[in-house]
Amino acid sequence: MSTKRKQRIAEARKKKVKARNKRIAAATAAGTITALLLAGGKAGACSTEYTVTKNDTLYSLAKKYDVTVEQLMEANVLSSDEIHIGQTLLVPDRKLHKEMNHYTIQKGDTLYSLAKKYETTVGEIMDANDMTSYEIKTGESLAMPAKSASNQIGEFYTVVPGDTLWGIAHRYGVEAEELSRENGLKMDMVLIGQNLFIPGKAEVTEAEIIGAADSFSVEFKDRDGEFVLKVPYGTSGDYQNRSGQSVTLIYKNGAVISTY
Repeated sequence: MSTKRKQRIAEARKKKVKARNKRIAAATAAGTITALLLAGGKAGACSTEYTVTKNDTLYSLAKKYDVTVEQLMEANVLSSDEIHIGQTLLVPDRKLHKEMNHYTIQKGDTLYSLAKKYETTVGEIMDANDMTSYEIKTGESLAMPAKSASNQIGEFYTVVPGDTLWGIAHRYGVEAEELSRENGLKMDMVLIGQNLFIPGKAEVTEAEIIGAADSFSVEFKDRDGEFVLKVPYGTSGDYQNRSGQSVTLIYKNGAVISTY
């Protein structure tokens, strides 16, 4: 085959690829516009844009933003529950779907004490009031999310190396089947960095990290005294390095869920 003929074939292939890419781009744009048109007023009712990251599922995002999978699918005109990394989703404003109470801040109140009092989470309160800081002031009024249904009370835990679904469930005193169901898992596998919803009421306290008690537990101190909580194997050294640090501690069944 002559050099000129090879060049002609290569140029023809390039033109085909360019034409195909233009068709794909046009179809994508049309799909986006159609989705927004189909969503109509629903898009206007969405106050948050979220970019999908690794290990996200519609179920975990619904839990995180306190909406339903169906509401997410409707707002984004999704025909299935599959989402991919980098995808932008419209998240319905939870305040449109959730009843609110109003509370006037008293001296000594903190977001953590109010979350405990109203059986909600700090994140729920901050989102309900469009807050970007943990600071609150005496006399201010806060919108407080109404008490959730019992099966919606819980906290999020981030999976670490060595974790298994059964081990996490056992640590926090829930059934593995319930943990799987609450997180919409199709398999018993969990991934490092995955956020899992731990159902059930958790305890919240302001505490100081004393240090590692052993490979599986860490000692803390709050206003009521010293106490020891379980942690995932291999993480106690991280707490030892933070000895003396004051944290907000969230725990359940004698085990740490998270610290802030």
